Amino acid sequence: MLGFAHAQQFLNLTTLTGRNNVSVLECWQLTTPFVTSDVPGVVGSQTLFMGGTANATYTVIPPRFDGGLHRAPFKQWVWFVSGLIHCKLPNGTDFAVVNGGRYGLIFADDTSDISGWGHETHYPGGDETIAITIPVQDNVRPPYTVLHDGACTLEETVGV
Repeated sequence: MLGFAHAQQFLNLTTLTGRNNVSVLECWQLTTPFVTSDVPGVVGSQTLFMGGTANATYTVIPPRFDGGLHRAPFKQWVWFVSGLIHCKLPNGTDFAVVNGGRYGLIFADDTSDISGWGHETHYPGGDETIAITIPVQDNVRPPYTVLHDGACTLEETVGV
């Protein structure tokens, strides 16, 4: 039996970060590729090591909630498990819409050391939004490359 060669696959995700003390949106590609798992229960599945983490918090956000203007408290993964999220930059230059679920993972990096103002979040849906926040260990970003300024498009995040 012949094996098939698979091209390496990488994770693309929208990131809130900072440049010149202003929050910006970027589309990042993590430089660590997916690998085939050898962990019992998921052997053969594609898996990605996302780095060390410091903690995790499960948050239930009320319908039509205004999160206001704020900076990320830590460099952290934020997975919106459900809900609709509008993320706006205060200078009005950019905007991202995140749909909770499979493609609801972002990286929040606009901490006080790189952003003076932060970003605004609004949750306009009629249902609760579920968010899981996972700060990275020692506030260290995962290795990445910037694909472009602005949020990733759906086409850039689908698949693996």
